[in-house]
Amino acid sequence: MIAVAGAVLLASGAAAAVLWLRRRYVVVTVQGRSMAPTYRPGDRVLVRRGRSGVSAGDVVVVGEPDRETGWRGSPPLDGRVAGRGWYIKRVVATAGDRYPVEVGLRGACPAGHVALLGDNVLSLDSREHGPCPEHQILGVVARRMAAAGGPGAAGP
Repeated sequence: MIAVAGAVLLASGAAAAVLWLRRRYVVVTVQGRSMAPTYRPGDRVLVRRGRSGVSAGDVVVVGEPDRETGWRGSPPLDGRVAGRGWYIKRVVATAGDRYPVEVGLRGACPAGHVALLGDNVLSLDSREHGPCPEHQILGVVARRMAAAGGPGAAGP
């Protein structure tokens, strides 16, 4: 009886750990060449969910902007990964930082926003869509993983 109770307890603990990991991390497959040569199509990255501690130089996964209004017209993320479009970009300025010349905007990044650039000059990013509201950040790339298909995809 004690062995059965221990097995149930172990299974419950493992299930709780998996649930915690799924809420904290997500695997995203890179699509497109906007982050080449750093990340190439088919690369998989482990993303730590959340936007706390985001700083210039971090690579983030953000919600795909609206084609007409950019990120301005995008509602806050709801936590779901499947069925959405994602971008993977490098943060080049956070609130209060002056925009780098490459962004093509003047002044400082507004409060609650970040400026994003792809490592590839042909990237669609803040040069096209303006600053990205922090509520569009799914999370920060923690590490590259082995290539293969995954539940999410990040592109342009």
